[in-house]
Amino acid sequence: MIVRVGYILLIICIFVQCDQDEPAKTHIAIVGAGLGGISTAYWLKYYLNDSVAITIYESDQVGGRLKNVDIDGNEYEAGGSIIHEKNLYMKRFTDELGLKRLNVPSSMPYIMTNDGSQTLFSTLSRYIPNVFLILWRYGVDALRLNFWLDKKLSNFARIYDYQDNGRTFNTVEEFLQMLDQDFYTATRFSFRKYLFEKGFHKKFINEIAQIATLVNYDQSVDTINAFPGLVSLMASASTLWHVEGGNYLVPKKILEYLLKQSDVQFVKGYVKSVTEVHRIDIDDQGGNVRLSYKPLNSDLVHAVDYDYVIIAFPLHRDNMNDFVLQTTDSFNQYDYRMQSTYADFLYGKLNCQQYNLTKSECERLKAIFYTNPSLPYRSVAQQQTVNENEKQYKKNDKPVYKIFSPNKLSLSDYKQIFDNDNFQLIQDIPWLAYPKYEHPQKMPPIQINKNIFYLNAMEWSSSCMEIEVISARNIAMLLTKKIGIELKRSDKHIEF
Repeated sequence: MIVRVGYILLIICIFVQCDQDEPAKTHIAIVGAGLGGISTAYWLKYYLNDSVAITIYESDQVGGRLKNVDIDGNEYEAGGSIIHEKNLYMKRFTDELGLKRLNVPSSMPYIMTNDGSQTLFSTLSRYIPNVFLILWRYGVDALRLNFWLDKKLSNFARIYDYQDNGRTFNTVEEFLQMLDQDFYTATRFSFRKYLFEKGFHKKFINEIAQIATLVNYDQSVDTINAFPGLVSLMASASTLWHVEGGNYLVPKKILEYLLKQSDVQFVKGYVKSVTEVHRIDIDDQGGNVRLSYKPLNSDLVHAVDYDYVIIAFPLHRDNMNDFVLQTTDSFNQYDYRMQSTYADFLYGKLNCQQYNLTKSECERLKAIFYTNPSLPYRSVAQQQTVNENEKQYKKNDKPVYKIFSPNKLSLSDYKQIFDNDNFQLIQDIPWLAYPKYEHPQKMPPIQINKNIFYLNAMEWSSSCMEIEVISARNIAMLLTKKIGIELKRSDKHIEF
């Protein structure tokens, strides 16, 4: 009988010991439920599965700067609106989530103007293909551009094989250098100087390159550094697409998927501060970072300790009063600024008279691009709904236009764009869309200290959806290595 009891106790001890030896979960907080924050949670679950517990904090809507605007029952992209054909992570997400991709029309009839009164270039001809018009105006620069960008895109695409095979980077500079040393060099100079030294001519720089940077980042070739300038040109010279129903559906659907997994929580509330915690007692099992937040519709402030915190929204001088980051490391968000941009949605009819367009040309005109950065607006373009590949307007339908501008526009500004006061402002949306770039570019740290990571540091190389997801996967891989779990790797082994 004593022997039997001994066996029973031994079995009980084995089970108890096994339970004690089970590794504790790593608790991670993600501050921000934009595409970057949500995709970070996705990659953490991909690598760490049940060994990680994730809490995502968000004070506003899921999707961050990806959002739609509703106009008379139709929805239009009001935030990040285009995705490059070679953005493999965004393609992966849409495939996994069962979302449909819609191509953006490759040719939109437009005119280019400098001061708003004289047409520099037009694609309104019915008889001459656009490619011949472009070659006639820009000559060898137009030919060189495609070959040059193809090579740069191929170099950028190395990141997918690197990450599939477990390669990480610790700084933004290292990320650029591991893909193409020229990418890092490009951050040291203005886009104008960079293109000039590459052999491109003044007309190409002042028109094609200028429009690319003004429309994509609301910054000129003289103020922006050359790497985001390159990304702008890649977007203007390639096939682009968007998600049917709106790009915000990607983070929204990923979150829905994650909340079905174990140990994933979503908290609606304002994160007030993230602070390092210095543990003196070695037996203290608390986390290394303390996060303080105020739930929505509550005045109470709660504090929770985590092993790691990932900040997934831009830190810059304009939000210093809303969020406090306390670390012993010398990171100062005052050093960084965001570019203020307005997106105005209007009904209207474009002013064709000042461009001496025929009635037929005016009917085909869908967009106007301005090359003069001192003008109060950057572009105006007819919009398509997020649910249709190509919107066909009836004669009695009112087309919707979107104007990009660096500041709030006045009534006289609208009258310069639309015909005979024939317009109606529907909604103007101010937003801090992307970093205010400079040259040489100062880069924020990806790892602020050993327990706090900064996902949006990568935006200061260039700002786009794919960069956010690349940064998210990198941070998930860095944390997986720190925790001591072996990374999943691809069977591919590609040499460059």
